[in-house]
Amino acid sequence: MTSEMQYLTYTPWQGQLNNTRMCFETALVLAYLSRRCLVMPREYRRDHEPEVEAGRFRPLHPEECFELETLDGIVHVLARDEYDRCVAGAREPDQVDLVLEPGTAVFCFPKIPTPGSPEAGRLRDFAVARQRFLEITPEMEACRTLNVKSATLEHFYSFFFLSQPQVDLECKRLVRDHVRFRTAIIGAAGRIAGSLGNYCALHVRRNDFFGLYPEQNIPAHCLLSNVRKRVPAGTRLYIATDEMDQSYFADLRNYYEVYFINHFRSLLPGSLPAGSLACIEQMICALAALFIGTRLSTFSAYITRLRGYYGAPDKNSYFTDGSPGSEMDDRGSPPFSWMNWVRSGNPLWGREFKEAWEFQPEARGH
Repeated sequence: MTSEMQYLTYTPWQGQLNNTRMCFETALVLAYLSRRCLVMPREYRRDHEPEVEAGRFRPLHPEECFELETLDGIVHVLARDEYDRCVAGAREPDQVDLVLEPGTAVFCFPKIPTPGSPEAGRLRDFAVARQRFLEITPEMEACRTLNVKSATLEHFYSFFFLSQPQVDLECKRLVRDHVRFRTAIIGAAGRIAGSLGNYCALHVRRNDFFGLYPEQNIPAHCLLSNVRKRVPAGTRLYIATDEMDQSYFADLRNYYEVYFINHFRSLLPGSLPAGSLACIEQMICALAALFIGTRLSTFSAYITRLRGYYGAPDKNSYFTDGSPGSEMDDRGSPPFSWMNWVRSGNPLWGREFKEAWEFQPEARGH
């Protein structure tokens, strides 16, 4: 291996924070496994910068909402401009490109298992329908820059097949403990959750979501019917939503004590970046007694993972459309909880799974 500093560059996902976070987590874990400096893409924007520049969408920099400073000493993270200075003057580019089509590949570490071995059978269960298996090749190991050329949309824990249990544990702890909402976000959510007392929570994604998934345009009476199956009448109900027409929730108000973020403006610090508000809502939902989310929303999915991290009393996936969630995970005792979900035709990124947080007994404290 070269004695020069080695780097991992990647293409960010062109979407909102949760898709962008997933892409970042994958790059972070790959940098950790390959012992490389992680280079943050130039395409990221800061909260005060425009979302669209020269006709191109710019995703929010993860550092705006996550305390990435705690990665110091574990994975070296540097800005693209700094990377450019470090490699300036090189006689020729020393870069290997890695192209990943979301949902098609599994990255094996330290290597792809030997065909016919017990570990190869475990990989087949892990991969479900995915057919492409990757590993760090000698060419990748030797190059100065490993570049993930295509944006990824993967849960890191279901993308990296880690044969060594200790390495699997290290990667899951890395993401849990160091891709963490900023203290101000957690504090604001905690104040609001404390003022609510005993409550349940919903995430109701509407508007632009219908263009992608028309079936998620759920009539209000169907939403109420599905919520009533899980949440007793009279319960305090916090709703995170992008729906601007409050009359949509009129039926719910007949059965529940309904709250939205606007009810708690006095508990929000004025100095928080605007992009942090969605994160505060995710944390409020994560601290609820029970949570029902929007199917195929990565905003809802990450709430489920946060509930696992924080030891929520009910960590199951429930959906506002009433479709099956966690109840399908153990049918036939599948080795990996996402097997039935994927075999039923659902995209792997469409929810989170218990493997993300069920890796040691202690949970992250509030």
